[in-house]
Amino acid sequence: MDTLNISLIGLGYWGINYLRVLLLLNNIKLKYICDKNQKKAEKYSNVAKIVKDPSILAKDKELDAVIIATPASTHYEIAKLMLQAGKHVLIEKPFTMKYSEAEELSQLSRQMNTILMVGHIYCFNPAVNYIREILNTGKLGNLLYGVGLRLGLGPIRNDASCTWDLATHDIAILDYLLAKEPVAVSAHAGSFFQKAKGIYDYANILLYYDQGFTFNLIVSWYAAEKIRTWYLMGSNCMLKFDDMNKTAPLMIFDKKVDLVINEGEGDVTPVPREGGVAIPYIKQEEPLLLEVKHFLECIRDGKKPLTDCEQGLRVVKILELIEESIKRHGQLLEVRS
Repeated sequence: MDTLNISLIGLGYWGINYLRVLLLLNNIKLKYICDKNQKKAEKYSNVAKIVKDPSILAKDKELDAVIIATPASTHYEIAKLMLQAGKHVLIEKPFTMKYSEAEELSQLSRQMNTILMVGHIYCFNPAVNYIREILNTGKLGNLLYGVGLRLGLGPIRNDASCTWDLATHDIAILDYLLAKEPVAVSAHAGSFFQKAKGIYDYANILLYYDQGFTFNLIVSWYAAEKIRTWYLMGSNCMLKFDDMNKTAPLMIFDKKVDLVINEGEGDVTPVPREGGVAIPYIKQEEPLLLEVKHFLECIRDGKKPLTDCEQGLRVVKILELIEESIKRHGQLLEVRS
């Protein structure tokens, strides 16, 4: 399989980026661009055949794979159609809007022996992979807690809350870095613009893990600044990840608290210890390009995707629990395996 026939479904906010990346690659043929907005899609008629109906792609026996970058609410139906037709599928996050749908697609992929990959782009981010290496070496010590801020002004979705649109990234990163699920979740949210639809614009999420680690995530698409920042506090040192800083996204702080034994008193005094800051070199590579290359490699070599449907299932499960906790005014809910 030297040249793969690929098609792109959706030319929206992320679809345009997928198109740009696909046009950079060799050994593929971009056969179709599928979008309901034909006027918008016709601008690219010089690089692929423009169609409106995804069923045309499903019927093309020469088509190997599709990338689905449509609104979240359409993912399930389109992906199901493509998998039933034997196509390999890369589907933009969130995988689906229901766990039951994600489970059905995963089973269908196994039955059809096709690659089903979810676009959890941060798992291909070089800085995130550097963090993974740090955690695997134990340099941070025991993880105590983390804080994540994913804020900005738009885009505001009309078919999914900011939890599904934004928090998906961070939940997928945590799944990738920690290789385990949280044991419980709790969340509060606010709806300001689409209350009748039950769409949240802001959410404060707490994820509880075993061994006492907690991660506090705040997401909103109505904020004054675009912020993509994480803090991880360990017993040995601390880490900051700023995805908006492309030249120096990581900072490692040699700071901790020493427990000094009080002689004769039988207790200890926590004493903060200051230290230096290390800024590791992170090779700049575009995560989306790495993600698409990985998808094509999995098709050619029959490899299991890094962000496979199993990870997609885990992320959707947590998102569903977050939504349920919000409805229950922040009730702590157990994550069942």
